[in-house]
Amino acid sequence: MMRTACRYGAYRRARKRLAFAGLVIASLLLQGCWDEVNLQDVSYISALGIDYKEDHYEVYAQMIKFALIAKTESLQPDPNPVWNGRGKGDSILLALNDLTQAGHTLLSLEHLKTVLVQERAMSRMNDIMDGINRQRASRYTSLLYGTRAPIEKIFTTDTFFDQSPLNSIMYMPSPLDSQRSFIRPYELQLVMQTLKEPAMVTTLPSLNANESYWTRKKQPLQIQFIDGIFVFHELRYAGYLTEADAAGLRWVNPEFKHFLIKAEGPAGKSTIGIVASRPRLQTSFVNGKPVFTLHLKMAGDISEMAGRMNADEVVTSVESQVKEQIEDTYRKGLAKKMDLFLLEHQLYRYHLKYWKEACKGKIWLPQAEQLKTEVHFQLIHSGNFDLNTDT
Repeated sequence: MMRTACRYGAYRRARKRLAFAGLVIASLLLQGCWDEVNLQDVSYISALGIDYKEDHYEVYAQMIKFALIAKTESLQPDPNPVWNGRGKGDSILLALNDLTQAGHTLLSLEHLKTVLVQERAMSRMNDIMDGINRQRASRYTSLLYGTRAPIEKIFTTDTFFDQSPLNSIMYMPSPLDSQRSFIRPYELQLVMQTLKEPAMVTTLPSLNANESYWTRKKQPLQIQFIDGIFVFHELRYAGYLTEADAAGLRWVNPEFKHFLIKAEGPAGKSTIGIVASRPRLQTSFVNGKPVFTLHLKMAGDISEMAGRMNADEVVTSVESQVKEQIEDTYRKGLAKKMDLFLLEHQLYRYHLKYWKEACKGKIWLPQAEQLKTEVHFQLIHSGNFDLNTDT
């Protein structure tokens, strides 16, 4: 009995020692809070503007109160909760390093939401993407815009109802896109993919600001808006198009949501709300050359009407206008050596043998007659009133 009790006691002591040793080892593996950083010691950059002047980069950093970043719908107790800085250097990070000389807190890109590139710097897009993405702090979900305006102008725009600066197109394009679709900004992750994809064309929305639309207390408000697109063929900057010249791209946007268009007939006119636009590109070969057919299926309803129009007149008017916009954008793109409807990429994806023989290693452009457009519009309903009436 005594031997059994002694053995049992030794066994219990051994278990306690083993448990204590395991606890010590586990505590050594814990990292603890040795790298803890207080929020008041960090300045989070929410938007980064990049320009290139006189053989050096100029980087603009916008910082917003951290409380507003956490709650974007809140009102601004401070009428000016934005801080803007500018640094210069031979590279993106050297320019940011220059900016740190005039600050006493850590500059962090971990909450970067938007990158804005001035047109002058777009010929250096490869270096810009490398400078932003090589270090670990940047986020691939940041939005990318271009601009022809001074970056300071975009960074000092106004907002409505004293809301957070995050409630603007630069940070939150979805509300605008849901009622007036055009070209949405890419996230950095998608930009990195498309800029390095063979035969691919990337379009970036052009962000601008003006004082022509809104006022407050008889004073003009400077509000952001999209005024066009910047076009890249792979990493090569191809040029700029206004929204009017690039209007045909609206209808082939896979994220299209809504747009208003005017329809006209012999005895009246109406406003049509387009709520769906689904493109499909088909390729065939005639005498060894590719011919592309863009099939577009659209749907919409009548939002308002003046005069008298029947359903056939509405459908015909919408189809002819959209077809004309697509063909006009196609021609204007070719004039600037832009393959806006990704016809070469269609060959690369689905007719690789032909692409290698006719396009690889060359600046390939289709001819004007190589794209045919077929538009089919479905009128869903006519609103609260019947057609063929004066009301």
